[in-house]
Amino acid sequence: MSNPNEAPQPQQPGAQPPQPGNVPPAGYQPPQGYQAPPSYQAPPSYQQPAPGNQQPGQPAYGMPAGPNSAPPAGLGYAAPARNTFGLDFNNVAQRFRDTTGVPQQLTISYWLWVAAAALGVLASFINIFTMRSVFGEMMVGAGIVGLIFSLVFAALYIFIAIRLKEGSRWARLVLTILGAFAVISLLVQVVTLNLNFIGSAVAVAAAVLMWLPESRKHFV
Repeated sequence: MSNPNEAPQPQQPGAQPPQPGNVPPAGYQPPQGYQAPPSYQAPPSYQQPAPGNQQPGQPAYGMPAGPNSAPPAGLGYAAPARNTFGLDFNNVAQRFRDTTGVPQQLTISYWLWVAAAALGVLASFINIFTMRSVFGEMMVGAGIVGLIFSLVFAALYIFIAIRLKEGSRWARLVLTILGAFAVISLLVQVVTLNLNFIGSAVAVAAAVLMWLPESRKHFV
């Protein structure tokens, strides 16, 4: 039989039922000297970013992009940040032709990269007729495939060159690697009398110009 002393006591009027979890019951008083932990407060310099006010090239959450990420000052249009890929077709025509604020040596380098891309396409087009006269109709298809690849690579060259004049460091690094390959290609093409040696020579000159002192100031 159960002990009568263990029988549940009747609830007093006005008493609160037991609270779940760690919530103290009603009327609980903390011990003397107890201090509640302070609630978190943002530092005085923090400003909550307003929605929709994020600037192009600025990271999320309102954090500053830093001086080295901003595009060079003096450009004739709003360019993407240096460390971004920067694929934007909204003002592609202006980005292609406008060299405002770009040093003269780097401007020449930019147009030489564009010329090298165009010469590559032209050489591939001429190769179609050359291969046809030497090997016959069966090689025309291979020449057309080569022309398509040259068009794709020319578009990529021009895009990277645009990012170059917009101060992108990754574009200069990629074009430096391509310029090194152009040196090797130039040596082979001169020996074999390949028409592509003209485009390779232009690419080598463009790679040299973008590392001259005046051009290097554009990437600081």
